[in-house]
This record gives sequence, C-alpha cells and structure tokens, in this order.
Amino acid sequence: QDCVNWPQGGKIVVTTSHAKDTRGYNFNEEAIIATGADAVQCVSVNGETFGLVHLASPLQHYHHAGEREYQCEVGLLSRNILIQGNEKSPPTDVYPLECEYSGNGWDMVPCENTFLTGFGGHTIIIGQAEGRLRGIEFFRMGMTNILGRYPVHFHRSITGQVGEVSDCSVHESYFRAFTVHDTFDLKVSRNTAFDISGHAYYLESGVEERNTLEYNLAAFVHVIDGALVMPSATTSNSMQSDSILVPADHSASGFYISNVHNYVVGNAASGGWAGIQFPVLPEPADKLLRYNGVVPKDRTSLLITGNSVHSSGWFGANQGAVYAGGALFWDESDVESLTLKYNGGRVGQIRKTRNTKDDEGNIAWFQVNNTTVWLVQVGATGWGKRSEYKGFEVHDFAQKAIFVLFATWMDNVVINCRTSNAELVPDPSSASNEKTLNDGRQWSGFQTYDHLMKHILTNWKISNCGGVARGLQPWVLNGREDTGDVGLFTVPVNGFAPEVQLISSGTQYNWDTLGGTDFVNESIFFAASGSDQFYSMQYMSNWEDADGSMTNRNVGTVMGPARAGRWWQLDDRPGKCEVRSGWKFPQRLCDKDDRKLASMFHIVMPQKTTGSDGAQGSAVLGLIDPAANPRRTRQGSLTHFGLTGNGAVDACTPPEPCDETVSRSWDPDVTGPFNHAQYGGWYFSFDDGTPVHLNIQRVQIPDDAVMIQAMSVPPGTTQGDVGIYATSRGRQYDFTVADGGLAEVRASTTGDTYWLDTANDILYWRVIAGYVENDGTYGWINRAAQNVESFSRGGLTVWDTTGQNLFQLNIIINCVVGEFYNICSYFLPSHICICLVSHSRFYCLHRLLATPLKRRCYWALLPISTGVSGS
Repeated sequence: QDCVNWPQGGKIVVTTSHAKDTRGYNFNEEAIIATGADAVQCVSVNGETFGLVHLASPLQHYHHAGEREYQCEVGLLSRNILIQGNEKSPPTDVYPLECEYSGNGWDMVPCENTFLTGFGGHTIIIGQAEGRLRGIEFFRMGMTNILGRYPVHFHRSITGQVGEVSDCSVHESYFRAFTVHDTFDLKVSRNTAFDISGHAYYLESGVEERNTLEYNLAAFVHVIDGALVMPSATTSNSMQSDSILVPADHSASGFYISNVHNYVVGNAASGGWAGIQFPVLPEPADKLLRYNGVVPKDRTSLLITGNSVHSSGWFGANQGAVYAGGALFWDESDVESLTLKYNGGRVGQIRKTRNTKDDEGNIAWFQVNNTTVWLVQVGATGWGKRSEYKGFEVHDFAQKAIFVLFATWMDNVVINCRTSNAELVPDPSSASNEKTLNDGRQWSGFQTYDHLMKHILTNWKISNCGGVARGLQPWVLNGREDTGDVGLFTVPVNGFAPEVQLISSGTQYNWDTLGGTDFVNESIFFAASGSDQFYSMQYMSNWEDADGSMTNRNVGTVMGPARAGRWWQLDDRPGKCEVRSGWKFPQRLCDKDDRKLASMFHIVMPQKTTGSDGAQGSAVLGLIDPAANPRRTRQGSLTHFGLTGNGAVDACTPPEPCDETVSRSWDPDVTGPFNHAQYGGWYFSFDDGTPVHLNIQRVQIPDDAVMIQAMSVPPGTTQGDVGIYATSRGRQYDFTVADGGLAEVRASTTGDTYWLDTANDILYWRVIAGYVENDGTYGWINRAAQNVESFSRGGLTVWDTTGQNLFQLNIIINCVVGEFYNICSYFLPSHICICLVSHSRFYCLHRLLATPLKRRCYWALLPISTGVSGS
C-alpha cells in the first residue's frame, strides 16, 4: 500500500486468497516486475499515495483485494545483496506433495518423510558479535532438522540492543527463516519470509525477551514430517525423532512466539499450520537453559498488536489461525533432556497450561490486540487461564470466528461472516472439514464451551451472517435446506452443566446485511450442538445480555433454554418474558430486573474420586446403576418455591420440555436465577430419596446475595436428626437452628442458620460464598485474600467460584437407610407411581417419563405437601 522503491526486473510474491495453503494446494505466485520508467510508480488515489507496480506478465490466479474487507500481501523477494546455497541444496525427497488422509474430515495433507533432505547455507551471529543485517536476500538456505543451521540466526547474542535484521528476504528455506535464540532486545523489522520449512520467525528456546518483531511478512510456511491434524481440541503427544528435530514443527507457523514478553507488531502471516502461534513452554526448550527458572508460558505480553493472519489453521476444527496453545516440553522424569515432546492441542495439566503472571508472581493477563484474520477454519483459539482479545476482526471463517476458553475478555470483535471473496474460494475437497467454508449449514459466528468459562463479550459488530450469506432456504431461492445444528451463536448441549459464565453488552448488527431486525428471531440466530439427551446444558445453559443489545430487546436480559420451563422465568412477571421459539435452540428471555444468577455443585456423598470426568460428581449413581451415564440419568427435580404456580407438576426428562419444575441429572452443577431477599428459594427433590449427606461446593454467587434452598426430609425427622456445617481447608464450622424460622435464615448475613419445618418435613438453609477462618469464625469469603476475585471488564462481571478446598457446605440427615446406604429409605414422594411387582422385580410407570423408573417409588401413601409451592 505504500510507495516503494522496488527494482525493475525484481522478483515479488503475491500471497494466496484461498483457505488452504500447502505445497500441493498452492495459489501463491512469484512474479517479475516489468522494466521501463513506469514499472514502479507512486500514485495518488483520493488524496492518498500508493505504490503501483507493473508486472512483466499477468498473474495466473485471482488474489483478493476488497474494500473494507481484506487484501492479499505483496512482498519483494529480490535484494541487491544475495547469500545463497548452491544447486545441490534443495531437497531430493519432494514427492508426493500431499498424501491421502482417511477419516476425521480431511482428504489430502502434507506427507510424512518428505522434504527432509534440504541442505542450504546458514548465517549466524553469535556471542559478542554485533549483527546488523539490512537489505539482504537469503535463498536456498537452512539445513532441515539440523540444530542451529538457519538462514538468519542470532545465537546467544549479548549485543541484541544494537543488533537488527531489517528489510531482508528469505525464500526457499529448508529450515526456518529468522531465528532468535537466547537473545534479547533485537529488532526484526520489515522482512519477508516465503516458502519456508518449519516455523519461520522463531523464538527458539522461550527465554528470548524484549525483542521487537514488526512489520514482517511470513508466507507459504510448511510443516515438517507431516501435519498435525486436529479434528478435536485434544491430541496425542508427538516426539523428537530422526525425521523431526523439534516436534512442534508438525504445526509449523509463520510466527512462533515461545515467550510473549516481546513486541509483536504489525506483522502479516499467510499460510502455515497457524499464522501466529503462542506455544506453551513450561521451561526453556534448551538443554543448557532448562533449569534456569524461567517459565516461558507464564510471562506477560509486552505488546501484541496490529497483526494479520489468513489462509491458515486449515488442519484443525478447533485450532485457531491465531493459536495460543500447543505444549513443547520434556517429561519431568527426563532429567537429562533426551526426548523433546509436543502436544499441539489442549492439555489439561497445570504444568502445560498458560497461567500468566507478572514479575512479582501476581495474576496477569495474556493480551492480544487489534488483529485481523480471514479465510481460516477458526479465527483464534486459546487454552490459557486468562486472556484478553481486544480489537479482533474475522472474515470468511469455515468453522467459527473465535474460540477462546476460560477467563476471557473479548472486546471490539468484528465478525463479518462472508465477504465478496467467499464465493470465489472453492472447497479443496469434499471431505467434511474441507467443505465447511461454502456450506452455510456448518459454521457458527461464536461458539462457547460447556463449563469452567468466564466470558465477557463487549462491543461486538456483526455483519453478513444471515441466511443469504449462508446460501440457505428460505432466504435464497433454490438454496440448501438448513439441516445443520449451528447458528450465529451456538452453545454445546452434550457436556457438563455450565456455570454462570457468559455476559455481553454493546452488540451491534449491520441489519442491512442480515436481512433486517427480524434476524434475531430467525432459526439461524441461536443454536445448540450435540446430543439432546444430556440434561445439563439442555436446561441450564445461560447467557446474560446485560444491555439487551445481543437479543435486540434493549433491556437487561437473562436467557435460558425454553425447554427448562419456568425455571428461567423465576416468577409471574407479565410482559417481562418472551420465548424465541423460532431459534434452533429456543430460549426464554426475561428482563433481569433485580434477579441474580448463581451456580454450584450439589453432590450426594460420597463424591467420586476417579473417573474420566475428573472425579466430578457423586459415586452414588454407580451403586444404583453401574452402567448409568451421570449426565443422562435423572436425579430429581428443581423448582422455585414461594411463587405463583403449581410446584407439584411432574418434572421432565430431556429432550422433553419442562413446566413448573426442571429436571436435574447426576451431573452436580445447578445453575439458575434467584432473588430470595424477601421470599422464595430453590426446592430440590430427589427421586431416590433424601440424601443422608448432601454436599454443596464450587459456589458461584454474587457477594451479599440471598440464596435460600430447601428439600424434603423423611416424615418424623427432628431437629436432632439434622446437622449442617461448613468446611474450609479442613476447618469446620457448625450451623445453628434458627428459632425464628425461615425468616431468620433469610435474614442471617453470615448464612449460618437453618430451619426444619417439622409440620411439612422440609429443611431450609442459606448458601453463601463462605469461608471458615483460621480463628474458627465463619462468613463471606475474603475474595482478594483467597484469590477468588470476580472477573470484571467493560462494566460487566462474572463472579468467581469457590474451590473445593476453600468452601464446602455439608447437610447431614440421620435417618434409616434403605437399599443404598446413603439414601434415606422413607421419603416423602413428590409424585405418584404405579408399579408392577413380579418375583421382587419392579417395573414402575410414570406419566411423563419415556422410560420406566426402577426402584424409585415408595409404598407409603402420604399426602403431598403444599408448603413448598405456596399454592
């Protein structure tokens, strides 16, 4: 875009405007600048000056440059000074360019055991040497998989503050382009890297800091020894071997920033497994530096801004073109650092998770600013604990625009689902993950995760995401029928129950490109992905639209699944709620008013200690039915008491819609609205009977809020049969009986009382985010002292959750146990059953359940209490 002084007859590169970019699918073009006085000009357009370059011959492919969309890069490869390998430098193992890949949604991928024999030249600046490289062309350089043999290599330089590499080019490199190793304060500026094997701009060990990488171009970047293909968020480890020196090169990217304590400004990445990768290094990837105390993954970002990525991230359904993930490490048992390992996906271990901290060890945030991404599978993905993406613009994505997990502020995000270039980009194959760009049934603008998230979305702008952009009926005549399960916003419904984890404000829509304001009522606006047989997110997924802009209601709105019945309505409030029944995943939208949201675990003890779900939940279900899936199996029901309505209406089983009560599974999460300062509460009913020991933990609730809960107990239960106590780090605090009844429990500021209504056999208690102090006192937790502070950005807040060791509330019932030692045998039923008995086998029918209930009916015929419903 700038005026240039490029030479006549010089060689340039024009990058691809296709989504896939590999040796076997290459639409980059090298071209020669024409000769003559007007070959290179500086022209003025609308008062702005631009460079105009004439070529010796026309380009063979289309390269997009759309106004207010995006433009392909043009880079100069020629320089007056040339350093090059000879004619024997290129690799000899260059066939085939791609190999067939069966399964997982891709058809052709880069091959293993090819392009491993490149043997070019190398340039190294080492130790006390001062290196200032300007205007140099490096061609046929680098030695594949040979440590330290790179085209441009600053190696343990102690003169970085006076060193630089600027206005250089590297093309046809067999191992990297610009490598910075154990070097600090270096300037890498305005360089071009094209046709590179392995990571191009490479911070080698993770100790490199305060370096500046600015206004560089990386294009046509190739993985080594085959590509890492990631159909899901997780993958297996790959290891260092004879065919790959650094296993992270299975995901070779334009910019490999192993330590973000650097300045990464204004760079452009075209192609690569990712365009910009921020890998996770628990320690330096250098045998000599491994134990120096630096934790690269946890360093703060100095400045990452103004970068762009395109035609990248092709080989992952959840892996972003801007990718904060991929762990490079030695096993802790490998004390001699013999085998380097790499896991390119989401890794659960703390050691391999980004946990950004400042120089004093305080919590800090990984920050990415002002980034533009286009023609990618996913715009950005990150697995770190805390991050901020401010100013993120995404066009023409094939899967989803942004997918960043855990505590994340996504501010000033622009989602332009389809540009004028999209229809010009063909699908590389008919494989499922290679044809999503042109299939409007497949992509989502924003997709959240099932649980453990804290997402704040502010000031989003959305355009070109409607039915016309998707090419679907009825918006497009003769378009595809929409058989997909995605929408502009998509939530999963086949995972764990969510906490209160998503709040937004300042959403803006370009209505002209979306078909008008009715877009917010259309099916493609909001959807759910996954099996609808799971209880958790079917009933308890949630979204707080703080100012009503996301839903276009223009009033603070709480949104929850319509099939949860009146659970998300909370009360009779004429004119305050509506159901968007036209959405693929219909939602009930209610004015928030003075309502609050809370989430917590309710575990019928004992708690599981092992399992694929991280030991989440109760071990009791395994006693009742060893083959049962906790998330698919109903535990009981939940309703608001003290409100207008019929609380005795039978509960539901997914995917059935609920009415007054909502169904709960054995997944322990319970999430919903409340405001019990004056009346009401959550009433828990257990199908198998009152738990002997109910444990409440992982409490997420606003400070000073009033949360009342209740459950039935066996008839005849006395005050002496009930005990409630809180624990924190092994310390115990016993609750006391409220002589003043439920009103006293409600008014207790420390929430340390309970009341047993012996007339109706109902136990009431209050839940706070509590903590037992060292001196034995109990009250609301000091969030700063215990590191559970709320996450607040842009005037919005997601409250933190108290961990298992910080707070647990235990409710003990002394009762006669039945078949299961932790379930009271004599329980006040909340429904009536008809059972057939033959040879001690039970077969019970329930009028609202599609499947029979076994051993969940009790033979005592008792009156149904009306105390909990208020009716």
